[in-house]
Amino acid sequence: MRLFKIIFPEKLKLYGWLAIASLIAMNILTYYGSKFFTSSAYHYDFTTSIDRMIPFIPAAILIYSVIGYTQWGIGYYWSACEDKKTVIYIFGAEILAKIPSMIIFLLVPTTMVRAEITGTDIFSLFVKMVYFMDEPNTLFPSFHVLESYILLRTLPLLKKAPRWYKKMTPIVSPLVIFSILFVKQHLVVDILGAIAVSEFGLLTMKIAFKLWAKRRNISAKSGNTKLRANVKIKPNSLSCETE
Repeated sequence: MRLFKIIFPEKLKLYGWLAIASLIAMNILTYYGSKFFTSSAYHYDFTTSIDRMIPFIPAAILIYSVIGYTQWGIGYYWSACEDKKTVIYIFGAEILAKIPSMIIFLLVPTTMVRAEITGTDIFSLFVKMVYFMDEPNTLFPSFHVLESYILLRTLPLLKKAPRWYKKMTPIVSPLVIFSILFVKQHLVVDILGAIAVSEFGLLTMKIAFKLWAKRRNISAKSGNTKLRANVKIKPNSLSCETE
């Protein structure tokens, strides 16, 4: 209980819980909803020579599953602790990234040949369990990469997150991203696709905030008031400043 309070010391406001709930709902709709429509469709295999050269490392399953899900839980908690506009920016970017993801899942369903597991150690058994629970489809883009990548990209926006989280995220995110290759759950193209849709979501939110701020300024001038936009998006960065 004491450890829980150290990791999650603050109580989330309603908008923080709504943001997390919206993200979970979008994940379920995108990932499992697309499977419903593509179960009998032809699935493409984008395996390359690079993928074949990457070794199968069963121990990486701990990073892929345990560390990955732990990072998301802690990361989105701290992201939801921020002010309302920052929360909208971060969670809005990820939700928007899931829109092209769903389109790709529906139009270009993918699959791959997984590693043959011959070991009997605990890590190999863990990988077998993951393989059994998660079929090799709906791979491109990778949600594992998308989640960890956005948490890394939006890290500079967090003002309330503790120092240990800000130091660990630049280490954990790359580990999670590359672990998908070592456990043969995804391909190189799945990483590239996830980064692309993530940048789409971040850029779309940045543009939306700029347009909103511009509209507020125009409204203030036309109304002869001193109203000022509450949010500024720096054009050369992802920073979101609130006043």
